Amino acid sequence: MKTQVLIVNLIDWSESFVDDRGSFYCGTTVEQKKKAGEVAEYADLVIFSPDSHPLESSEFAINGGIYPAHNVVRHFDEGPGFEYFVTRTGERVKLGNRTMSPALTGDIGKHLKGRTRGMVASKEIYYQDGASEPWFSPSDLERSFGAEVISERDFVEGAFDYVISPKHTFDATRLDSDVALPRRGARGIPSSNFNVFSLLRSKYPADSYEMLFVNTGVVEGICRLHTSIGLRQMFKASRVVNLTDATTPLAGIGLGFETPEQSRDAAIRVCKDVGVEYTTTDEFLHWFNGSGQGRG
Repeated sequence: MKTQVLIVNLIDWSESFVDDRGSFYCGTTVEQKKKAGEVAEYADLVIFSPDSHPLESSEFAINGGIYPAHNVVRHFDEGPGFEYFVTRTGERVKLGNRTMSPALTGDIGKHLKGRTRGMVASKEIYYQDGASEPWFSPSDLERSFGAEVISERDFVEGAFDYVISPKHTFDATRLDSDVALPRRGARGIPSSNFNVFSLLRSKYPADSYEMLFVNTGVVEGICRLHTSIGLRQMFKASRVVNLTDATTPLAGIGLGFETPEQSRDAAIRVCKDVGVEYTTTDEFLHWFNGSGQGRG
């Protein structure tokens, strides 16, 4: 009989996105963060997948993109006077007391105390936007997240049950081809491109383990949607479950949806097409504990 492994994904629950003084606050509620933290307590493995950008990222409005600067590696280098956003009318907005931190919100972090944590940083995270030189170093990532970068072998053979896996695209599972990245290496940066998701089959071989993915995160119609679909494609034999009350629908800020209901409905319809399940946190935990898999 195979051993079931519960993997809870915390997608983009960063201070930038979900704390009310975040530089790109998405309207996340305390209750949404509470639900994500509650289900994470049951996980065999927690994966936190946050955006992690250089200040020069093409996503940012200050560089010609559409978003405020957010989840910035080395965010601590900038002070209140830094102009982190340019509005559509050309107004340049100063950071003030906001934070651009990519670190996990403390509201969820308190649910993860006692876990053994590490960070699996892909090669591509250092070379965003086609850079030929790394934007930052492994030590910069470690300072930004307060966690040690670990190797492929460390994760597969070690006892880590909380892993930070920085990303720069909407889909946390996605990886660029090594062909698109600089061939020569840099100190402390992997020579090949992998992230924590590409290592899961090595850590949990299919002949012995059955993986169950539960996704929480920010925001409903962007990063959690893309990551859920990515997991569905990578792990076709596994269940992928999205929790409706442990995510934030983004609406009414000039992007794709005018209301949270529109965002939720569109995401559910797309996920249904590929077999991603939707339920509430309480309903999932009721099933999980009743199935004999629950651990307290």
